[in-house]
Amino acid sequence: MINTQNGSTRSINLIIILVICAVVVAATMLLPKGFSDDTSKIGQGSVVLVLTHDKNFMGGTVAMEMLNRIRSDYEGKVDFLAIDVNTPQGQAFTRLQGVGSEVLVLFGPDGSRRDVYGAGISEKELRLVLDGI
Repeated sequence: MINTQNGSTRSINLIIILVICAVVVAATMLLPKGFSDDTSKIGQGSVVLVLTHDKNFMGGTVAMEMLNRIRSDYEGKVDFLAIDVNTPQGQAFTRLQGVGSEVLVLFGPDGSRRDVYGAGISEKELRLVLDGI
C-alpha cells in the first residue's frame, strides 16, 4: 500500500512539473520578440513608434502582435520600439513623455513627439497614420 501512495505521489509531482514547464514555455512565447527598447533612436532621422507596455497585461501583447504584422511594410521608414513600464528605463520614458502603459507614442524624424495613440488603435488606423508620415 505504501508503494501505491509513493507511485501516486510521483505521478502527481510529475504532472505538476509538466504543468509548470508548460506555463514557462507559454510565458516565454508571449515575450516581445524583435523589438528594441533603444530610445536613443528617437531624433536620429527616422520616424519612431514606441509602444509602452506592461508585460503583466495582455494589452501590450495584442499591440505587439499588430505591430509585428505591419512592421515589415514600414521597414526602413519607421523604427518600432517597445518599452516595458516596469523597468527604470520604461518608468523614465513614461514620466518624461507624460504617458502611461499600453500606448503608442509617435516621434518624427527630428525627435519631436507627433502624437499618442491608445494601444487599442486598429491596424487600419495605424497604417493610415504611418502612411501619412
